[in-house]
Amino acid sequence: MADTWSNLLKRQTGLDLAYPVRNASWYFTRMRHEPLGCICMEEDGRMIATGFALSCGNVGWIGPMEVSPKHQGRGCGTKLLISLETYLASRGCEAVGLETMKDIVRNMDFYSHAGYQEEQDMLFLEKDWLEGHDAGRPEARKADLKEIRRLASTINPGYDPSSEFLMYEEMGTGRTLMGEGAAALLITDPIPGSGKAYIRTVLTEGYPRLNEAISLVQRAEREALWSGARSIFTIVPLQSDLLNHLIRGGYKPKGADVRMMKGKFNRSHECSVISWSG
Repeated sequence: MADTWSNLLKRQTGLDLAYPVRNASWYFTRMRHEPLGCICMEEDGRMIATGFALSCGNVGWIGPMEVSPKHQGRGCGTKLLISLETYLASRGCEAVGLETMKDIVRNMDFYSHAGYQEEQDMLFLEKDWLEGHDAGRPEARKADLKEIRRLASTINPGYDPSSEFLMYEEMGTGRTLMGEGAAALLITDPIPGSGKAYIRTVLTEGYPRLNEAISLVQRAEREALWSGARSIFTIVPLQSDLLNHLIRGGYKPKGADVRMMKGKFNRSHECSVISWSG
């Protein structure tokens, strides 16, 4: 993992930096929740590629997928992608999504040739200055999985990201914030030692719950500060009704990825934040 992303960073920017390694708990939890969605390739007893998939009801997503720099361009990524898609199909996923870097032509061509189509841009937003968090620590509680399933089904019938909420809670880095007709998932330490927190998901019943969604974002900011973060980021679909409110709330665009889909994820409303970034 570190070799893959460090090599990409050097190619893109010229910086020769070691990419931070994920916590072991990330891998343990993924393997415990969806072991057949965790796939690796080996050569001569050495791991050369890894890929992960998560089924969320009738929708599945893929990521991250990493191939050692020395083994790229040899078809490993294609074999890995097919294996992950086959697994998600066996789980009843009618659509598969993933997110990749929009400005890397090689990545875009790879997924396009595999049958994926651009669905929409995903904006990376970051708030560098957390303020107004002197009202005490917000209440974070165990995810109400039944309510999360219900909220997700109002976005797309059959969509169920409850396992992701549960997975991050078990890692010890996820905080679930529940509101009236809304729920949010905050990741307190997605990049170990970075000092950043991550609003991973915001689910609502629809536009009438927009103010409740904004309130959950503000509560997530307080929780992030209490957890030791100095800044907070999120990855927001371009079509999200929350986008303009986040920007007015101090979030600044830092970059853009693109969501690519095989199959349709037909959203009945856009009052949500859903990212499938690995």
